[in-house]
Amino acid sequence: WEAIMYASAKGVDNIIAVIDLNGQQIDGSTEDVLNMGDLKSKLKTFGWEVLEIENGNDIQNIITIMDKAKNYLFNKKPVFVLLKTIMGNGVDFMMHTHEWHGKAPNDEQLELALKQNSETLGDY
Repeated sequence: WEAIMYASAKGVDNIIAVIDLNGQQIDGSTEDVLNMGDLKSKLKTFGWEVLEIENGNDIQNIITIMDKAKNYLFNKKPVFVLLKTIMGNGVDFMMHTHEWHGKAPNDEQLELALKQNSETLGDY
């Protein structure tokens, strides 16, 4: 939090920070383990311009918001992008669970995950 407060207090306005909010951490959901509350309001209170990407698993959404974020640079405020993602997106047995945070799949699971993910992503 010190860096967040420093950047806004000193008028650092050439920075875009991004945080991935997938709702999971290694021990469970962030809501259950370490609920951060209303992060957007906290960042705004500290003087940041805050943008949100509701579907952070969609690359086009990321490109659009990051282009928008660039327009906020050099306006006496740092810019923060809250990227709301689904951990394990595109792989049915990995989505919405912390179980795969720091755990490698076995060969069979890897093959299935790569197949499902390539179907989800298409030409990306």
